[in-house]
Amino acid sequence: MGATGEKTGGLALPRLVLAVGVIGLAINVVDLFTEGRPEPYQAFPLLLVLWATADLLKASRPAVARAVRAAAGVLLVTVGFAVGVPAVAALVGGRPVDWLDIVLGLLTALYAASAAAALVARRRTSEP
Repeated sequence: MGATGEKTGGLALPRLVLAVGVIGLAINVVDLFTEGRPEPYQAFPLLLVLWATADLLKASRPAVARAVRAAAGVLLVTVGFAVGVPAVAALVGGRPVDWLDIVLGLLTALYAASAAAALVARRRTSEP
């Protein structure tokens, strides 16, 4: 018997993450129809699906995998700022604040800054 993922070429974890994300997506779709109002946290199973799909496509279709990963990054930044900006506005306005929302907004800002810095660095190295 070989090591875990030997027969699948190391794709066992992305497949597991994809399955978990799809289950979470199905739960959120049912929740959306029963509750009627989408919440920002409901985007995270979709992020799992996108990142796992990008990992699965990386070897066979790298351009598609990069596009899917970019879409996941845009979704992450959008959701993070949709949660973080109102929390910071509430903090500045003196209203009650959920500190988890502020931390999520801060982490999103750091993620966006590091992604922008990586993009700038990649473009500088590729220029003649």
